[in-house]
Amino acid sequence: MRRCLVLIVLLAGFPAAVVASAFSHGPYSGAPACDAVTICWVCTENLPARIEYGTRVQYEVDGTLSESLDVPFPQHGGADTVHVRLDGLQPNTDYAYRVVLTEGTAEHASPLGAFSTEPPPGEPVAFAVLADTQWQSEGANRLEMVGDAIAADPLTFDFVLHAGDVVESPSPSCWDHWFASFNDMLLRAPFIPVLGNHEENHRSYYETFSFPPGAGKNGKRWWALHWGDVVVVGLDTNVKQAADIAEQQDWVSAHLAGPEPHKFVIFHHPVFSSDVYHGGSSFLDKIYHPIFVERGVDIVFNGHSHHYEHIVRDSVTYLIVGGGGAIPRTTVPERIQGSKLSVEGHYFYVRVIASTDGIDVETVSVARETDGTAIPTPDRLLDTFTLPALEVVEPLPLGTKAQIDGLLDVCRFQSNG
Repeated sequence: MRRCLVLIVLLAGFPAAVVASAFSHGPYSGAPACDAVTICWVCTENLPARIEYGTRVQYEVDGTLSESLDVPFPQHGGADTVHVRLDGLQPNTDYAYRVVLTEGTAEHASPLGAFSTEPPPGEPVAFAVLADTQWQSEGANRLEMVGDAIAADPLTFDFVLHAGDVVESPSPSCWDHWFASFNDMLLRAPFIPVLGNHEENHRSYYETFSFPPGAGKNGKRWWALHWGDVVVVGLDTNVKQAADIAEQQDWVSAHLAGPEPHKFVIFHHPVFSSDVYHGGSSFLDKIYHPIFVERGVDIVFNGHSHHYEHIVRDSVTYLIVGGGGAIPRTTVPERIQGSKLSVEGHYFYVRVIASTDGIDVETVSVARETDGTAIPTPDRLLDTFTLPALEVVEPLPLGTKAQIDGLLDVCRFQSNG
């Protein structure tokens, strides 16, 4: 297995230097590929920079980063996110990087970050999932607790997924708070979110992150990541137009039809949920669930409901993962059909390892909400399970555009979360 524990040593052992005042956000990475990744950051001033990068193996041996890319003075405002694509990387390789801002003769070096390029088929793939981080107004920073736990996880993640409601609202103050809470996590691996309702489809969401190849608004509203033995498809369940839903039906069906043995889908609103406020949506049940059954999806990750729930319907596993920092909510006394486990009142994330042996899932509790206080829960797992290969099932009929139009007349998502 090429994944190892050395990443924690790398990140912990590299001095932060004079960096806090120079970077407003980041650096962080996104849009990973076989031979490329995008490095992003926001400066407090418009400053030229260089990205220093190299293999983690090399850095372990001599502490050097052999490659360097100069980034000229940004042409737009200093508050805008800089996106720089690193191309020509070695496949199946673990990398370390840092961004160095230059201000006259002074240099401001970021802490060390990490990313990996796509492994070949047969190699394990590890990733983390969280959702509903939103905002922390008082008390211990729950977002930071979750982010720090992911940053300290012993696995080396290929990427980190987020199932929406990244921020409470798409305002500069909310983005600043979010990055301050998750900076350490963002250095661990490329970060890939989907839209929640709280992002409001705002331009700041699209300007902040770099996504795998996608479609919809700016080619970023929904996307697909093909990564070794894994495919992950991200969708936008905030859309209201029948054409957008039909296009996503085609998108997810096509990308789930590839050769990858492990298939995952992520979007914000739950298809099924025992949440007393945001139960499952028959709209999503009719539009997307038949495709997931037909294509043999292993796991669908959803947020919006602020609890953990493990649901199985027609051999498809649905995980409600809304424990990233938003205030927990309660569930109905009688859980919905197919609910295997439901846990309230925890802040948590999910870690996944997909390999030739199957899919191993662990839901890691970071803290429990007790009388308005987040109490740390070290070494506690809310759930753990393994998925073998799915059995072949008879496909269900897919919704037609006319059926979608009819559903849109009577079904609307609950927009508060």
